[in-house]
Amino acid sequence: MGLKEAIIRASQRNETTKIWTDSLSSVMAVLDPHTPHQLVRDIQSLLTQNRNILVKRIKAHAGYRDNEETDTLAKKAITEGGVMKVLNPRCELKQHLQQLFLKKWKNLWDNENTGRSVPKVLKTDNLKPVFWTREKILFVTGHGPFPSFLNRVHLSDSDSCACGEVGDPIHYATSCPLTLSWHIRKPSTSLESLWYQRVLENPNSRKIIINMIKFIIENENIMRL
Repeated sequence: MGLKEAIIRASQRNETTKIWTDSLSSVMAVLDPHTPHQLVRDIQSLLTQNRNILVKRIKAHAGYRDNEETDTLAKKAITEGGVMKVLNPRCELKQHLQQLFLKKWKNLWDNENTGRSVPKVLKTDNLKPVFWTREKILFVTGHGPFPSFLNRVHLSDSDSCACGEVGDPIHYATSCPLTLSWHIRKPSTSLESLWYQRVLENPNSRKIIINMIKFIIENENIMRL
């Protein structure tokens, strides 16, 4: 930071200027064309724009008067100088924003009144992706070809299956005579969320559900009143 400020000050004078530093690491960093550090890249850019400014290295504690005086002033600044607010690094800002985002997301996840179909299966909110097929998504959300959904969004006058019962995912997966080949055990109301989780975790159940949804989509016209 100090080297950058020195170059900025020197650039305001239209004359050749040599800036001496006893920091070998700073000089080596400036000489690195592939540095990932933004501060170093800023210094490189300033030096490219101001060819009249040269950065040189001087040995530390070698008796050079100006360098020793600089060290004295630096130590004095630590004990007597004012506090300068430095901007937080980008990674810290990114982490802070992510924490705020997750907090707001969790609040919506836990307390929203609508869109509760997925939270009943995925109880925790995290950034880990869930690789669901289209059929699994339709099964969990209840969207798509189900009469209960079509009626809810005013695309059908009835929410009933062709057999007369409410045509939702659980009905087709457990009791509808039209999908008898893909039936699995019906859950009690209190265990419905756990049932969805177990069905999606079990490879055989997943295969049954996927095939059932495909059948319903292909035969949508005969699946509802």
